[in-house]
Amino acid sequence: MWPSPTIAWTFAPSSSAPGAAQPGLRGRQALQVVAGVVVGVVIGEIVVALAGRGTLQIVVVVAVALGLCTAAGAQVVTTIQAGASAILVVALHRPGQNLASQRLVDALIGGGIAVLLARFLFPIDPLALVRREFVLLREDVAAVLDIAAQALRESDRARAEEALVRVDAIDDRRLREALKIAHEVARNAPRRRGAQRRLEALDGLAASLTAAVGDARAVVTGALRTIDTVGRPPPEAIDAVEALAAGLRTRDSETVRDAARRARAAANAALEQDGSLGVAALAHAISSIADDLEGSAGAREAAFRTR
Repeated sequence: MWPSPTIAWTFAPSSSAPGAAQPGLRGRQALQVVAGVVVGVVIGEIVVALAGRGTLQIVVVVAVALGLCTAAGAQVVTTIQAGASAILVVALHRPGQNLASQRLVDALIGGGIAVLLARFLFPIDPLALVRREFVLLREDVAAVLDIAAQALRESDRARAEEALVRVDAIDDRRLREALKIAHEVARNAPRRRGAQRRLEALDGLAASLTAAVGDARAVVTGALRTIDTVGRPPPEAIDAVEALAAGLRTRDSETVRDAARRARAAANAALEQDGSLGVAALAHAISSIADDLEGSAGAREAAFRTR
């Protein structure tokens, strides 16, 4: 049978290999590979039957395979497999040999094994996939708040601008994509269907953390305005930002709520001492993140209750 290096890469456990499947998507991508092989083999066989083999025929089958897959909106892996399979059918065609059917058998066996492993025997843990992205997002926002607090403490505009760059670089789409994949795994993998209710509860937690990203940008903007207009803000403002960062780094719901309350109280105290526009904007953004933290604590508790 023909070697299929791209198929091997796609079904490999490590996502660092070229063409490797994303965690949670190996079953779907296995089917995409098989679809590409089928399309390529069919196109190659038709061209060989009509025009034989040769350089021009290879160009034709590649053009047709890529054109059809692109027009159908196929995934990249399907398009690549279609083109590669069509080339192999034409380039390796020998009268009396049925290499095309061998290519199809290779793809069907490899794809079937991949689907069996990904969907039934060893499906990825959807909760672990989502948990990792939650931790990364919370840590990213907390790091931004740490820099903002330092900028406020030192009246350092350059540090505040660094925080602004960092918060703009945060990509909460990773969390949304992880949730999407996790829901798909829980729906399709029989061993993981028990996670569906917890994932639904975690959707609320994701919404709270996504809102916290936007509110963190408001904190940094408020810090910049405060530095420009006030210089050094009241110490309570710095304490409030640090409390938020600490709340983002803990997973205990009561500790999170306590951090949110401390941050809100400190922000109000800072506003009482300094009613300038910069401090007011900063206090409002701090209160918004405190609300996000309390919302995330509630969503986390709901997720644990739905086990």
